[in-house]
Amino acid sequence: MVRTSTTQLRSITTETLAERARLAVLDPQRNAVIEALTTTNRPLLGLFNDIPRHKLRESDARAWALAGFEFVVNDGEHSGADLLYGREENALLQRYGLTPIQRLPREAISAHGDSLACGARGTMRPYALTLEDAEIYVEAMDFPVAGGSLRRHARGAYPVRAGDGAMTFTPDSLREAEFGRTLACLQFETEEYLFDDDLRRSVLEVLSKRGNACAFVGALDASMRCGDAARVSNGVAELCRDANEAGVAVGGVVGGDAANVLRHMRMGMRLVAPPVFASDLALHGAVDAAKAFHEALASFNSS
Repeated sequence: MVRTSTTQLRSITTETLAERARLAVLDPQRNAVIEALTTTNRPLLGLFNDIPRHKLRESDARAWALAGFEFVVNDGEHSGADLLYGREENALLQRYGLTPIQRLPREAISAHGDSLACGARGTMRPYALTLEDAEIYVEAMDFPVAGGSLRRHARGAYPVRAGDGAMTFTPDSLREAEFGRTLACLQFETEEYLFDDDLRRSVLEVLSKRGNACAFVGALDASMRCGDAARVSNGVAELCRDANEAGVAVGGVVGGDAANVLRHMRMGMRLVAPPVFASDLALHGAVDAAKAFHEALASFNSS
């Protein structure tokens, strides 16, 4: 019987893991997803996490990292308070190069800034319907400008810790530590955002002005709401086109074979997650969940 070494199944090396840990310790506010989005054109593989924070194991994070996942969406929207990850869990993910993104309920406002203070490097806002929804979300992600106009939804000031343990107890040090380090992911999963051309472009303009933002597709919700999967597919294609023109990254859950994943990559989708949850990987295996993505990525890079 021929045995296949597990190292042959890995997408990254142990040396890469060690370097990620080093960077995370030196710079806890590092955001590897933003770095990749702004310096490369490569798609990134992510995972929706439904494992409660008190049950997360380091071996889980290591397996996800070795399989090539680069961001983790902790689903505090559908999985309750146990999926509101804290500083320790987020730091663990960061050490493995798994950028933590906290998904929150649609009603959340101040919780976006609180999640960032707890080490999440991005948040995700679902079920937006109006331009004001987008404006409030973007406002909640950032600190108010000193001496600027009143921003009732702006992120509250709470210090973060640098790699040497120093705390950012002044406005300038806090702004400097977090500036350009947080990703705003607004979900496009309603008919209003996907099918209304003028509204879609206006929302993308809000994200573009903020910078470091992502339009994350919720195709299942959109299909549930409108009952027309083909129309949703067309809406996603139009979103990718408009987002590319606005300089906004697009993400989404993409199922099917490698050909379908490749099709979405070529449309411009940069953040790609398979239709499995973290708790499923014990059954399916993290490497198998990533297989279609890596096959598509090889074709994408060679085209």
